[in-house]
Amino acid sequence: MSEELFEKGEKDMYKSYLDFAIELGKEAGQFIVPHAGKAGQQTVKSAKDFVTEMDIQVENLIIRRIKEQYPTHQVFSEEAGNIEGTEDFEWVIDPIDGTVNYSVGIPLYGVSIALTHKGDPVVAVISLPGLGELFWAAKGEGTFLNGQPIQVRDASIAEAFVSVGDFAKDGNKESNRERLLLLDNIVNDVYRIRIIGTAAVTLAYIAAGRLDAAIYLNPNWYDVAAGQLLITEAGGTQSLAGNHTIYATNKIMDELKNLILVQQ
Repeated sequence: MSEELFEKGEKDMYKSYLDFAIELGKEAGQFIVPHAGKAGQQTVKSAKDFVTEMDIQVENLIIRRIKEQYPTHQVFSEEAGNIEGTEDFEWVIDPIDGTVNYSVGIPLYGVSIALTHKGDPVVAVISLPGLGELFWAAKGEGTFLNGQPIQVRDASIAEAFVSVGDFAKDGNKESNRERLLLLDNIVNDVYRIRIIGTAAVTLAYIAAGRLDAAIYLNPNWYDVAAGQLLITEAGGTQSLAGNHTIYATNKIMDELKNLILVQQ
């Protein structure tokens, strides 16, 4: 098979997966949005983290739909963990990213669904049902918001809106000191710092040009897999600086890394 035919077949396959993921993201979003602010019983995961009844219900819905459609695919989800399959395709899910926001009725939360192939994201959907927004991307095909193509912003470091991850959920003082050092190193060089409380919203916003960068200390893969593809397909990039993972525009990535590495 020629390289061109292989690439066409690959894109057709990704489109099929993307169409499925878009419909799944819509369904999951519609499922959770009526319960925002009244998410049901909470189960404590750590001192400052919990899972709601709705997290479990929507996760079960998503996994069931995936296994009905693609029974040989693997699944990795925040609450259920790893579900084995026989192929190199793995669906990476955060059923409700921003559970704390969701539980108190703040509309900054989302459903994050990515399909990876050998660890590489190839399809991504982030549904922000509280805001009426659906983001999606497929490898090599760009990023879209409610069907319209989007791109990252062209801002300098001095103009940049930078989001940082929340403080340690388990109250780990050493991790929180590292986060405070990060803020100290970047706050005077960027325009504004934001803590959104959800990677799904934050990374989608970078792809849409509403923010310019996000910096996380050892993020969970289910939190960022979908958002990573949204950003790279919208013209942004991802990199590492010590223990920090950075998602940003190409224009400011190197400067951000240099600022962060001062504390290492």
